[in-house]
Amino acid sequence: MHNQLINAVVKKLEVLICILLLLLSDPLHVPFPRFLENIISLIYYGFLFFVIIRRWKKFLYVATRDKFLLLLCSLAVISFLWSANPSNTIDQARTLLRSTVLGVYLAMDYTPRKQIQLLYWTMGISTVITLVTCLLFPSFGTQAINGGVAWTGIYGHKQILGRQASLAVSLVFVNFLTAKKNKLIVIIEFFLTFTVVLFCKSKTSLLLVVFCCLLIPLYKFVIKQRQAKLIFFLISILFYSILAIILSLNIEYIVVDLLGKDLAFDGRVPLWNLAIEKGLEQPWLGYGYEGFWSSPNVSDYVIYNSWAVLNEGFRNHSVQFHSHNGFIDLFLELGFIGVFIFLLNIFFSIKRIITLLISTRGVEFYWMLQFLGIFWIANLAEGGLVLSSRDMFWIIYVSIVISSAVEQTRINKFYFSRQSNYV
Repeated sequence: MHNQLINAVVKKLEVLICILLLLLSDPLHVPFPRFLENIISLIYYGFLFFVIIRRWKKFLYVATRDKFLLLLCSLAVISFLWSANPSNTIDQARTLLRSTVLGVYLAMDYTPRKQIQLLYWTMGISTVITLVTCLLFPSFGTQAINGGVAWTGIYGHKQILGRQASLAVSLVFVNFLTAKKNKLIVIIEFFLTFTVVLFCKSKTSLLLVVFCCLLIPLYKFVIKQRQAKLIFFLISILFYSILAIILSLNIEYIVVDLLGKDLAFDGRVPLWNLAIEKGLEQPWLGYGYEGFWSSPNVSDYVIYNSWAVLNEGFRNHSVQFHSHNGFIDLFLELGFIGVFIFLLNIFFSIKRIITLLISTRGVEFYWMLQFLGIFWIANLAEGGLVLSSRDMFWIIYVSIVISSAVEQTRINKFYFSRQSNYV
């Protein structure tokens, strides 16, 4: 009885620490004092060491379920060998490993549904803190932009808050699909999170919310069908074909009138051209993980020939710049080889999750598919999300990729054992 009580307390403490680490995984508005950062790092490493050392065999098994993810992370770690800034690559690779291990831990210790519950609580706390900060301390939780005011909450930029808010909305949608009672509370939660999306004035996060809304009817349709595999495939092709046609025919209206941007996406297209041009000088392995933008010798060409030159922080490298596109940043860091490995990883992950959704019709796999869509769209508009050592999205991506691989293995073993029994 005494041991059971201790185990229960330890488990609750693990959950609380995990929520805290997830909340602190994104860059905050005001950096912590050095001594507090050291304490948080000690808690982080101590927690991971504690949970891994107790179940190291299971950890190794889970961590190696997805070979492409393992290969991608390994490539980032060893890229100090050819990095334009080897010391920074080594330092940031250590932080990347820490974030990746936390994602592996989530996949190891929590079922997909429990992961959704954990993230739901995490984003709920983040939303409440954001609302309190922005409403009661507007000088801290907002920023002036384009003649108006945008919410930033506890984060350093409206885009970070918008990305977090869109993740919160996706979790609220899943809760709405599964809640049998108290749906009014879920609706209130949606309006609160959507309020954050609106007031942070991030157009990308609005697009992510629209994407989440459009996926709900698709899920509702699939779970009612007997021939789910064929129907899901046909509906997906039809849906995305129509969406692609609408976007292509109305691109100028959407970009210029609706999103309030020019057709160069606020100067991003020239920036992307410059970054790709520089990346093609080392096309296969890139400039090393976190090696391009941290190295003035190679990144100044892009910075001084784009609008980034107007920002003193970018010019003197006190603030790290990025290309505002996760795939281009990955190309700059790990070249065509890194991009190819990542594309294989996300392709097979999506294929695996669709198979799980069709066979189980579980809402957790619908959310996994939804998150990978969010992750993909966010990377088209923002930089540094793939292999990010400073973002919750990478931790969640790792947990989803590995969890889906573990679940597929488990289901395959189940069907194999049943067939063996029949034989």
